Amino acid sequence: MIDLKGKHALVFGVASEDSIAWAIAKRLHQAGARISLGYQQRFKSRVLQLVKKNEIPVAYYERCDVTSEDELESFYRSLEGPVDVLVHSIAYAHPDTFAKSICEVTLEEFTATLAASAYSLVPVVRSTLPFMTNGGSVITLRSLGGQRVVANYRLMGIAKAGLEGAVRELAAEVGPRGVRVNAVSAGPVRTLAASRISGFDDMLDVYEAVAPMRRSITQDDVADLALFLGSDLAQNITGQTLFVDAGYSILAMAELPSK
Repeated sequence: MIDLKGKHALVFGVASEDSIAWAIAKRLHQAGARISLGYQQRFKSRVLQLVKKNEIPVAYYERCDVTSEDELESFYRSLEGPVDVLVHSIAYAHPDTFAKSICEVTLEEFTATLAASAYSLVPVVRSTLPFMTNGGSVITLRSLGGQRVVANYRLMGIAKAGLEGAVRELAAEVGPRGVRVNAVSAGPVRTLAASRISGFDDMLDVYEAVAPMRRSITQDDVADLALFLGSDLAQNITGQTLFVDAGYSILAMAELPSK
């Protein structure tokens, strides 16, 4: 059993009970970590419901749009350190953008999506570093769409590619301070964000039929990997993308049915 007693985990990106970020927060708490949350205003009611249910105690929770310098400053002003684990589970593209071909995407849409889904890791790490006085672990969430073309993922795939680049650069920059930065590449999971992707249920059926393990993954699978990365067992792993996807990412072509 991984022991995080005495550790403090700061989690960004909880949007609902089905959020991967919430599953990670629960798993880190089960290992003994104290949990703090930063959430977007549009998810406030859902987050407050989760906190009131008291499934896990949340030490500190406050609104924080990570693309707003004012909200970041306000959030961190009241945060009690130190912080040992930082979870960045944030991605956003306007729903209309998912329906557009890349050739139709405007500069404004491109910029907004990459700012929220890739650049946002940078100010969050920058703001958290002064609290990571004992070193620590930064964990972000990306997907196979950052490396390969995934149906209907489009602009978000470009954003996830940018996020992976940011992971490498940040890992090299903050490593001397004892802070490691890694990404978890998860297979498709039913979440609020996934519901915006056209044909997601059909994609999930295909995924389960061809993935080497012949199954999809759950939020808990991602949380288990995040727990490992947040622990001292991963103290010399940084700048990496680790896959939890039932093996799907190793495929070039799925096994063809026999005739």
